Amino acid sequence: MAKYYLCEAQSTNEGISKVTPYEKPEEALEAASNNTAKVHFISTVNPLAQDEEDETE
Repeated sequence: MAKYYLCEAQSTNEGISKVTPYEKPEEALEAASNNTAKVHFISTVNPLAQDEEDETE
């Protein structure tokens, strides 16, 4: 099952500071609607997670 990640940042220059996972897209959309971070978006990939394939090579 896919996860949806609400990603937050203080500015576009600083990078992502917080990622919150959600099981349902509706939950992620509701959280994004109520979010107060200056920059926020929803992704199906956790941008702060390490790439597991890189570790096995």
